[in-house]
Amino acid sequence: MVQTLLQLTVKDILQRPLFHKAEAIASEEALNRKVRWIHIMEVTQVGHLLNGNELILSTGIGWHDNEELSLSFLQQLIDCGASGLCIELGTYTKQPLEQMKKLASQENFPLIFFHEEVRYIDITQDLHAYFIHQHHKMVSDLESLSTQLNQLLLSGKGLQSLLKLLHQTTHSQVAFFPFGAEAQFVPAMPKTKADAFYEKWIYGEIFQLPNAKSKLAHRPILALEHLFADLLLYADQELSEFQILALDRFATAIAQEMMRTKYMEEKTRYKQNLWVTDWLNGKHTGQEIRDYMFSIKPSMKLSQTIVCLFDIVSTAEPSKDYEDILLQKQMIARALFEGEGFYLMPTIIHDQIVFILLDQLPTTPCNERISRAIQRLQKSEANQETILLSPWFGIGKTLSDPTRVKESYETAQETIEIQKDTGMLASPFYHEQHVNKVILKMKQTGLLESFIDEYIGKLIQYDREKNGQLLKTLNVYLALCGSKQDTAKELFIVRQTLYHRLDKISALLGDDYMHPHKRIAIELALHGYEYMHGAIV
Repeated sequence: MVQTLLQLTVKDILQRPLFHKAEAIASEEALNRKVRWIHIMEVTQVGHLLNGNELILSTGIGWHDNEELSLSFLQQLIDCGASGLCIELGTYTKQPLEQMKKLASQENFPLIFFHEEVRYIDITQDLHAYFIHQHHKMVSDLESLSTQLNQLLLSGKGLQSLLKLLHQTTHSQVAFFPFGAEAQFVPAMPKTKADAFYEKWIYGEIFQLPNAKSKLAHRPILALEHLFADLLLYADQELSEFQILALDRFATAIAQEMMRTKYMEEKTRYKQNLWVTDWLNGKHTGQEIRDYMFSIKPSMKLSQTIVCLFDIVSTAEPSKDYEDILLQKQMIARALFEGEGFYLMPTIIHDQIVFILLDQLPTTPCNERISRAIQRLQKSEANQETILLSPWFGIGKTLSDPTRVKESYETAQETIEIQKDTGMLASPFYHEQHVNKVILKMKQTGLLESFIDEYIGKLIQYDREKNGQLLKTLNVYLALCGSKQDTAKELFIVRQTLYHRLDKISALLGDDYMHPHKRIAIELALHGYEYMHGAIV
């Protein structure tokens, strides 16, 4: 098992043979400072020369007997995050160094004194060799860990075995926060403590803990450019480079395991398409639907069912990776819709992908939640080589009876058909189509054109021949509830011109064109004309 932690401290260095005669003036906290490199420095301006965590060796030749310079040198080391300062007492530095000791003590910074001549070259050679050896060992251990992870992934032992190995490798608390599922902790925590830990993570309070940045590391679990979980590593002391690099490898392995698991789940769901297709065709009773859904999820809510329908891009189907792309898209869609409180049951019918949405938050309005999920789903295709989903999509009726799901499916289709006539809608929900529903039915039965001609055909003909703008005038006049003053103002014409146009409209359509029943028919004809030809301008 991999055990490398690469945490060399000042205390560890003092145990090496070349430091046996050294005197350390440092608290326990100071002795636990990490050392990543050792460096000889004799210049007094060092702030720009250090990266942090270096143990500095000096004879004091740079400041000699100048106390102000010596304190400035020490303060720069402290500010740069150096690990400690070793000083050879003798030729250039005389005792006492009381002010340096006082400053070091205030800052919990270790001072190490050599009371006799010491070969710094031997110390640097010894420690550099150690650091290089440790680095090679870390690389070797990481390679060994990668092999171990691959074997674990191939064994199919699942996510929990990966989390346990991460704990064994790093000797740290592991916390795993999957979206839409319960958090997991290795080693396990009592429920109250686990809940408190989870809340601190969710609300960011964990980052406020003392030295949290150095004791804590987390990695997002990303797959198909989507976030599926967060992986957290937390220790009682500063995390080492090895622990953080190990965390990176585990995050990748866990993403692969989640992808494999979700892919297998999606393949199983893919085989359920026949049942869903029969459901859409109205072949299942209410009891059969409830039994099937509760077998999937005992707590399933069936109070609201909505169908969302997408056309599939024609160029996607010939792709050799079509089925894989389809599975991936369903996995992404499932994560997005579940994040908005829906249980998703997808299927493919002809050249359309069907999402049956079972609302698990029926007390919360669903339109905005559906729109957010769809926007993110469309955005997920932005950088894909093969685009699967057409811009044409529709959302059908929201139904309380799951046996009527076919009705929601058909109304979602109608919403797409409406858009193909009128252009894309900002909010393609069937329940927002209002008059467009009636006009579509009239078009499908072949009655629309004759209806338009019967009620406003004479105005269309007059405008075509004489550019009389009667159609626009009538449309505005009816929209403003017959207010002549508002209509003239809206059309930027004088009252007399409006009266002349209204007289002409009356002559062509009949004096009764404002009577309620006829007016309704005329307004429907105007909407039908706009449906077929665009806005009246």
